[in-house]
Amino acid sequence: MKERPFKLRGFSYPLTPEGKASIVGPFPWHYGTEYLNILYRTDPDVIASYLPRPLEPAEDPGLAYVAFSRWWSVWEERKDMPWVLPERTQYMEAAIWAGCAFEGVQGQICLHIWVDNDFSLARGWFMGFPKKLGQVSMTSYHPLNPGMPAMGPRARLKGVASSHGEKLFEGEMETLEKVSHGELPRPMGLPLFHIRHFPSIVKGAPPSVLELVSLGAEDYRYGEDVWRGEGGLSFFSSEVEEHMPLAPKEVLGAYSFSTGYTFDGGRVLHSWV
Repeated sequence: MKERPFKLRGFSYPLTPEGKASIVGPFPWHYGTEYLNILYRTDPDVIASYLPRPLEPAEDPGLAYVAFSRWWSVWEERKDMPWVLPERTQYMEAAIWAGCAFEGVQGQICLHIWVDNDFSLARGWFMGFPKKLGQVSMTSYHPLNPGMPAMGPRARLKGVASSHGEKLFEGEMETLEKVSHGELPRPMGLPLFHIRHFPSIVKGAPPSVLELVSLGAEDYRYGEDVWRGEGGLSFFSSEVEEHMPLAPKEVLGAYSFSTGYTFDGGRVLHSWV
């Protein structure tokens, strides 16, 4: 019997005859982001427990940061999406990042992350982000609102991350001064090393995909204002999440800034299967 050709189309699920319904279109993907990042120290042994070889601890193995972020994104084939369906281009995230290294190259890895939109979650799994659904809020001041302060020294910012009715962590910042993007502390801005994992459908079999990847960025740019300030960070216990061992021992500072870039693929560095 002659095999029928596979005619369903799409970059990702759902695969359909037209391919239009894919939750994520093919890259390149273009991003713009606003960040509120809280830099802190935590237990380096806990960070190390997330780093299977060939990943290694960073030069400063206890450094981590929480990133609250507001995102705008489009993919190359649907640059019209901001006015076709705006909700498919905007989302919020909150993530816990830590430093790491691969073959002597200092980098960073996302250990936990929550997002409020399904297409970002699906795209994140493809890229190796351990995304889960959650609720994220960030301070936003409108410059024409008479009741709101201007963004400047001593402005106060906050981010809050929750999931399934549980508050997980919150961070705050009081701005002090503008700095250059080159003054952002590590591991912010370092290369991204992620673990892509897709289990096998066969019971007891090894994962179908278990690989270490690096994610690239093209046309990377920073906004005009990069703010440094004092920070605070609190973690809250959960019935299901495992972020508490990464709770802060010392808060080192806070940073507010914007970036934009294009993702056009990554590289496989190592496979465990």
